[in-house]
Amino acid sequence: MIMGMRWNFLPNNICRAGVYGLICTAVLVTVGCSSQDNETQGSQSRGLDFEFYRENIEPLFFQSRGDFLPPDPGDPACVMCHTWQTSTPFMLASLEDNENGDVYWTEEQSRRNFEMVSGLVTPGDPDNSRLLLQPLSAEAGGTPMHTGGKYWDSKNNAEWQMLAEWVSNADFVENEPVPDVDFEFFRACVQPVFFSVTVDGMACANCHNAEFARADPEESWDYISGLGLIDPGYPTQSRLLMHPLHPDAGGDYVHNGVRRWLSQDDPEFQMLAGWINGEHVGASCPI
Repeated sequence: MIMGMRWNFLPNNICRAGVYGLICTAVLVTVGCSSQDNETQGSQSRGLDFEFYRENIEPLFFQSRGDFLPPDPGDPACVMCHTWQTSTPFMLASLEDNENGDVYWTEEQSRRNFEMVSGLVTPGDPDNSRLLLQPLSAEAGGTPMHTGGKYWDSKNNAEWQMLAEWVSNADFVENEPVPDVDFEFFRACVQPVFFSVTVDGMACANCHNAEFARADPEESWDYISGLGLIDPGYPTQSRLLMHPLHPDAGGDYVHNGVRRWLSQDDPEFQMLAGWINGEHVGASCPI
Protein backbone atom coordinates (compact mmCIF):
# COMPACT_ATOMS: atom_id res chain seq x y z
CA MET A 1 0.00 0.00 0.00
CA ILE A 2 1.05 3.57 -0.60
CA MET A 3 0.66 4.89 2.91
CA GLY A 4 1.48 8.18 4.57
CA MET A 5 -0.36 10.32 2.02
CA ARG A 6 -2.91 12.48 3.74
CA TRP A 7 -5.60 14.04 1.61
CA ASN A 8 -5.44 17.36 3.45
CA PHE A 9 -7.40 19.28 0.84
CA LEU A 10 -10.57 17.18 1.19
CA PRO A 11 -12.04 18.31 4.56
CA ASN A 12 -13.44 21.75 5.29
CA ASN A 13 -12.74 23.70 2.12
CA ILE A 14 -14.05 21.08 -0.31
CA CYS A 15 -17.18 20.00 1.58
CA ARG A 16 -19.29 22.96 0.62
CA ALA A 17 -22.53 23.59 -1.21
CA GLY A 18 -22.66 22.99 -4.92
CA VAL A 19 -20.37 20.88 -7.04
CA TYR A 20 -17.56 20.56 -4.48
CA GLY A 21 -19.99 19.24 -1.90
CA LEU A 22 -20.97 16.60 -4.43
CA ILE A 23 -17.32 15.72 -5.00
CA CYS A 24 -16.79 15.29 -1.27
CA THR A 25 -19.52 12.69 -1.02
CA ALA A 26 -18.92 10.98 -4.33
CA VAL A 27 -15.17 10.77 -4.72
CA LEU A 28 -14.63 7.96 -2.23
CA VAL A 29 -17.29 5.65 -3.57
CA THR A 30 -16.78 3.17 -6.36
CA VAL A 31 -18.48 4.12 -9.59
CA GLY A 32 -20.12 1.04 -11.05
CA CYS A 33 -19.43 0.73 -14.76
CA SER A 34 -18.87 -2.82 -15.90
CA SER A 35 -18.23 -1.75 -19.49
CA GLN A 36 -15.24 0.28 -18.33
CA ASP A 37 -13.87 -2.78 -16.53
CA ASN A 38 -14.38 -4.96 -19.57
CA GLU A 39 -12.51 -2.51 -21.78
CA THR A 40 -9.45 -2.42 -19.50
CA GLN A 41 -9.30 -6.11 -18.56
CA GLY A 42 -6.61 -7.94 -20.43
CA SER A 43 -4.88 -4.75 -21.60
CA GLN A 44 -1.11 -4.87 -21.58
CA SER A 45 1.34 -2.66 -19.72
CA ARG A 46 2.82 -1.82 -23.13
CA GLY A 47 6.36 -2.12 -21.84
CA LEU A 48 5.96 0.45 -19.04
CA ASP A 49 7.55 -0.05 -15.60
CA PHE A 50 4.92 -0.67 -12.91
CA GLU A 51 7.26 -0.18 -9.94
CA PHE A 52 8.48 3.18 -11.27
CA TYR A 53 4.86 4.14 -11.91
CA ARG A 54 3.72 3.26 -8.42
CA GLU A 55 6.62 4.96 -6.66
CA ASN A 56 6.91 8.10 -8.79
CA ILE A 57 3.93 8.61 -11.09
CA GLU A 58 0.86 7.59 -9.09
CA PRO A 59 1.65 9.97 -6.18
CA LEU A 60 1.35 12.89 -8.61
CA PHE A 61 -2.37 12.24 -8.76
CA PHE A 62 -2.59 13.35 -5.10
CA GLN A 63 -0.65 16.55 -5.67
CA SER A 64 -2.68 19.68 -4.90
CA ARG A 65 -3.33 21.81 -7.99
CA GLY A 66 -5.23 24.64 -6.32
CA ASP A 67 -2.67 27.27 -7.29
CA PHE A 68 -3.50 26.69 -10.94
CA LEU A 69 -7.27 27.11 -10.66
CA PRO A 70 -8.25 30.52 -9.22
CA PRO A 71 -10.36 31.54 -7.49
CA ASP A 72 -9.69 29.14 -4.57
CA PRO A 73 -11.42 25.94 -5.72
CA GLY A 74 -10.39 24.05 -2.59
CA ASP A 75 -6.92 22.76 -3.48
CA PRO A 76 -8.08 20.00 -5.84
CA ALA A 77 -5.87 17.22 -7.15
CA CYS A 78 -6.26 14.96 -10.18
CA VAL A 79 -8.19 12.47 -8.07
CA MET A 80 -10.93 15.03 -7.41
CA CYS A 81 -12.31 14.63 -10.92
CA HIS A 82 -10.69 11.46 -12.16
CA THR A 83 -12.32 9.02 -9.77
CA TRP A 84 -15.95 10.15 -9.88
CA GLN A 85 -16.08 11.79 -13.32
CA THR A 86 -16.62 8.70 -15.45
CA SER A 87 -16.68 10.57 -18.74
CA THR A 88 -12.90 10.77 -19.07
CA PRO A 89 -10.56 8.00 -20.23
CA PHE A 90 -8.40 8.84 -17.19
CA MET A 91 -10.49 7.20 -14.46
CA LEU A 92 -8.68 6.09 -11.31
CA ALA A 93 -9.89 3.57 -8.75
CA SER A 94 -11.65 5.03 -5.72
CA LEU A 95 -9.39 5.69 -2.76
CA GLU A 96 -9.11 3.74 0.46
CA ASP A 97 -8.56 5.51 3.77
CA ASN A 98 -7.56 4.49 7.30
CA GLU A 99 -8.33 5.68 10.80
CA ASN A 100 -5.53 8.28 10.62
CA GLY A 101 -7.03 9.94 7.59
CA ASP A 102 -4.31 8.65 5.25
CA VAL A 103 -5.52 7.67 1.79
CA TYR A 104 -4.02 5.04 -0.47
CA TRP A 105 -4.60 2.52 -3.21
CA THR A 106 -4.04 -1.17 -2.63
CA GLU A 107 -1.57 -2.87 -4.95
CA GLU A 108 -4.46 -4.42 -6.86
CA GLN A 109 -6.04 -0.99 -7.34
CA SER A 110 -2.70 0.49 -8.37
CA ARG A 111 -2.33 -2.22 -11.00
CA ARG A 112 -5.77 -1.37 -12.40
CA ASN A 113 -4.79 2.30 -12.43
CA PHE A 114 -1.53 1.36 -14.14
CA GLU A 115 -3.35 -0.47 -16.93
CA MET A 116 -5.66 2.51 -17.48
CA VAL A 117 -2.86 5.10 -17.38
CA SER A 118 -0.77 2.98 -19.76
CA GLY A 119 -3.47 3.41 -22.37
CA LEU A 120 -3.01 7.18 -22.23
CA VAL A 121 0.64 7.19 -23.28
CA THR A 122 2.56 6.25 -26.39
CA PRO A 123 5.51 4.13 -25.22
CA GLY A 124 8.79 5.75 -26.17
CA ASP A 125 7.09 8.98 -27.29
CA PRO A 126 6.18 11.39 -24.46
CA ASP A 127 5.52 14.21 -26.92
CA ASN A 128 2.57 12.25 -28.31
CA SER A 129 1.22 10.94 -25.01
CA ARG A 130 -2.16 12.22 -23.89
CA LEU A 131 -1.27 11.96 -20.19
CA LEU A 132 1.58 14.42 -20.68
CA LEU A 133 -0.15 16.80 -23.07
CA GLN A 134 -3.46 17.49 -21.30
CA PRO A 135 -2.03 19.39 -18.28
CA LEU A 136 0.75 21.03 -20.37
CA SER A 137 0.21 24.60 -21.56
CA ALA A 138 -0.68 25.01 -25.22
CA GLU A 139 2.26 27.39 -25.64
CA ALA A 140 4.60 24.57 -24.58
CA GLY A 141 3.00 22.08 -26.98
CA GLY A 142 0.11 20.78 -24.88
CA THR A 143 -3.51 20.36 -25.89
CA PRO A 144 -5.62 23.51 -26.35
CA MET A 145 -7.91 22.68 -23.45
CA HIS A 146 -7.98 20.77 -20.17
CA THR A 147 -11.00 21.24 -17.93
CA GLY A 148 -8.87 20.74 -14.84
CA GLY A 149 -6.38 23.45 -15.79
CA LYS A 150 -2.79 23.59 -17.02
CA TYR A 151 -0.15 22.61 -14.46
CA TRP A 152 3.06 22.71 -16.47
CA ASP A 153 4.11 25.79 -18.43
CA SER A 154 7.16 24.03 -19.86
CA LYS A 155 8.44 20.57 -20.65
CA ASN A 156 11.30 21.42 -18.35
CA ASN A 157 8.95 21.07 -15.38
CA ALA A 158 10.26 18.37 -13.02
CA GLU A 159 6.94 16.47 -13.02
CA TRP A 160 6.74 16.50 -16.81
CA GLN A 161 10.34 15.31 -17.05
CA MET A 162 9.67 12.41 -14.68
CA LEU A 163 6.65 11.31 -16.70
CA ALA A 164 8.68 11.66 -19.90
CA GLU A 165 11.41 9.46 -18.42
CA TRP A 166 8.86 6.76 -17.56
CA VAL A 167 7.33 6.84 -21.03
CA SER A 168 10.65 7.08 -22.87
CA ASN A 169 12.11 4.05 -21.10
CA ALA A 170 9.22 1.78 -22.09
CA ASP A 171 9.76 -1.14 -24.42
CA PHE A 172 7.77 -0.40 -27.56
CA VAL A 173 4.58 -2.41 -28.00
CA GLU A 174 2.50 -1.81 -31.10
CA ASN A 175 -0.77 -0.04 -30.33
CA GLU A 176 -4.09 -1.61 -31.17
CA PRO A 177 -5.67 0.11 -34.19
CA VAL A 178 -8.14 2.86 -33.40
CA PRO A 179 -11.51 2.23 -35.11
CA ASP A 180 -12.71 4.68 -37.72
CA VAL A 181 -15.74 6.69 -36.60
CA ASP A 182 -17.84 7.25 -39.71
CA PHE A 183 -18.89 10.79 -40.62
CA GLU A 184 -21.72 9.73 -42.95
CA PHE A 185 -23.31 7.68 -40.18
CA PHE A 186 -22.91 10.68 -37.87
CA ARG A 187 -24.68 12.91 -40.40
CA ALA A 188 -27.55 10.48 -41.02
CA CYS A 189 -28.08 8.83 -37.64
CA VAL A 190 -26.19 10.50 -34.81
CA GLN A 191 -26.85 14.20 -35.31
CA PRO A 192 -30.66 13.74 -35.47
CA VAL A 193 -30.46 12.41 -31.88
CA PHE A 194 -29.48 15.92 -30.76
CA PHE A 195 -32.79 17.29 -31.98
CA SER A 196 -34.95 14.35 -30.89
CA VAL A 197 -37.27 15.24 -28.01
CA THR A 198 -37.27 12.95 -24.97
CA VAL A 199 -40.37 12.02 -22.94
CA ASP A 200 -39.94 15.14 -20.81
CA GLY A 201 -40.10 17.37 -23.87
CA MET A 202 -36.40 18.25 -23.95
CA ALA A 203 -33.80 17.78 -26.67
CA CYS A 204 -30.02 18.13 -26.47
CA ALA A 205 -30.28 21.08 -28.87
CA ASN A 206 -32.37 23.02 -26.36
CA CYS A 207 -29.18 23.69 -24.41
CA HIS A 208 -26.36 22.72 -26.77
CA ASN A 209 -27.45 24.22 -30.08
CA ALA A 210 -24.68 26.80 -29.89
CA GLU A 211 -22.15 24.02 -29.30
CA PHE A 212 -22.30 20.60 -30.94
CA ALA A 213 -25.94 20.38 -32.06
CA ARG A 214 -25.52 22.69 -35.04
CA ALA A 215 -27.52 22.50 -38.21
CA ASP A 216 -24.32 22.09 -40.21
CA PRO A 217 -23.13 18.49 -39.65
CA GLU A 218 -19.52 19.35 -40.45
CA GLU A 219 -19.43 22.06 -37.78
CA SER A 220 -20.96 19.66 -35.26
CA TRP A 221 -18.45 16.99 -36.23
CA ASP A 222 -15.51 19.37 -35.83
CA TYR A 223 -16.71 20.35 -32.36
CA ILE A 224 -17.32 16.81 -31.13
CA SER A 225 -14.09 15.32 -32.46
CA GLY A 226 -11.97 18.40 -31.72
CA LEU A 227 -12.90 18.57 -28.03
CA GLY A 228 -12.59 14.84 -27.47
CA LEU A 229 -16.27 14.23 -26.70
CA ILE A 230 -15.83 10.78 -28.22
CA ASP A 231 -13.01 8.31 -27.64
CA PRO A 232 -13.05 5.88 -30.61
CA GLY A 233 -13.24 2.31 -29.39
CA TYR A 234 -14.32 3.32 -25.87
CA PRO A 235 -18.00 4.26 -25.62
CA THR A 236 -18.03 4.32 -21.81
CA GLN A 237 -15.10 6.72 -21.83
CA SER A 238 -16.81 9.09 -24.27
CA ARG A 239 -18.38 12.21 -22.76
CA LEU A 240 -21.02 12.33 -25.49
CA LEU A 241 -22.53 9.10 -24.12
CA MET A 242 -21.74 9.29 -20.43
CA HIS A 243 -22.97 12.82 -19.74
CA PRO A 244 -26.66 12.14 -20.58
CA LEU A 245 -26.59 8.62 -19.09
CA HIS A 246 -28.12 8.14 -15.63
CA PRO A 247 -25.50 7.64 -12.86
CA ASP A 248 -27.16 4.38 -11.82
CA ALA A 249 -26.23 3.06 -15.26
CA GLY A 250 -22.65 4.32 -15.03
CA GLY A 251 -23.15 7.86 -16.31
CA ASP A 252 -21.62 11.08 -15.02
CA TYR A 253 -22.75 12.36 -11.64
CA VAL A 254 -23.12 15.90 -12.93
CA HIS A 255 -25.19 16.90 -15.96
CA ASN A 256 -27.17 20.12 -15.97
CA GLY A 257 -29.64 18.71 -18.47
CA VAL A 258 -32.01 15.75 -18.28
CA ARG A 259 -30.91 12.12 -18.31
CA ARG A 260 -31.61 10.86 -21.80
CA TRP A 261 -30.84 7.20 -21.09
CA LEU A 262 -31.60 5.25 -17.93
CA SER A 263 -29.68 2.18 -19.09
CA GLN A 264 -26.83 1.31 -21.41
CA ASP A 265 -29.25 -1.15 -23.01
CA ASP A 266 -31.26 1.75 -24.44
CA PRO A 267 -31.36 1.26 -28.25
CA GLU A 268 -30.28 4.84 -28.87
CA PHE A 269 -27.32 4.48 -26.50
CA GLN A 270 -26.40 1.19 -28.15
CA MET A 271 -26.51 2.81 -31.59
CA LEU A 272 -24.13 5.55 -30.50
CA ALA A 273 -21.86 3.03 -28.78
CA GLY A 274 -21.70 0.96 -31.96
CA TRP A 275 -20.82 4.06 -33.94
CA ILE A 276 -17.98 4.93 -31.56
CA ASN A 277 -16.74 1.33 -31.84
CA GLY A 278 -16.59 1.72 -35.61
CA GLU A 279 -19.36 -0.80 -36.21
CA HIS A 280 -21.84 1.51 -37.98
CA VAL A 281 -21.03 3.13 -41.31
CA GLY A 282 -23.00 4.79 -44.10
CA ALA A 283 -26.54 6.11 -43.83
CA SER A 284 -28.41 3.03 -42.60
CA CYS A 285 -29.67 3.62 -39.06
CA PRO A 286 -30.22 0.51 -36.91
CA ILE A 287 -33.12 2.13 -35.01
